[in-house]
Amino acid sequence: MQGHRTQHEVIDQITFAIRAGKFVPGDRLPSLDDLSRLLGVSRSVVIEAVRSLSLAGVIETQRGNRGGLTVVTSNIPVALLGLSSNKFERLPDVLEARRAVEERLALLCAERADARDFELMENSVRRLVENREAGRTERRYWDHLFHYQMARAARSEMLAYLQHQILERLTVVLENYFTEEEDPKEVESLHRETLDSLLTGDKKAIRAAIDRHLAPLERHLPELPELQAPESE
Repeated sequence: MQGHRTQHEVIDQITFAIRAGKFVPGDRLPSLDDLSRLLGVSRSVVIEAVRSLSLAGVIETQRGNRGGLTVVTSNIPVALLGLSSNKFERLPDVLEARRAVEERLALLCAERADARDFELMENSVRRLVENREAGRTERRYWDHLFHYQMARAARSEMLAYLQHQILERLTVVLENYFTEEEDPKEVESLHRETLDSLLTGDKKAIRAAIDRHLAPLERHLPELPELQAPESE
């Protein structure tokens, strides 16, 4: 069963790269052989992971000299996000880790982001407002994309991956909260405030903005379901 878990880990690594913006729709992923080498797993494991991603509509596979693996969408289905084998169990622990990681990423983002990074984050905030009345999946996509863009601008691979694991777990377990209980206008306002604080570069303002950004979910803590540990295989 170890191979089964490894397949899920490959899916997690590929979806992280897509959600983090390393590959965008239309981009070609490395070949099967290159993915096998880069991820340190067998080619057969990569093939199974790619098959799952293809069936979910995330990537498209084509044969021939001009074929390969092409990213179709960066909006990853929740069913795929739930395959990760991370061991977060208690919701308070996850939210505590999220607070530490998000604040550090925000501070690094303010130091290291360039004009293009801020342009991408601005676009996510704008699209969040434009999609206020859209489907819940669309709103969640632009909400979380903002956080991935902030992490990418921080230029810290390890912290970005920790953020990915935290958001991934919260998305799976608290899907109804993110899509039905959050106040869209409050979410928009918090993202705008966070971006504005990043643009100032003022550490005190950034910490205050992140504190307010994360507070609504934390206030709902007593009402939220507990995370369940993944079943051992």
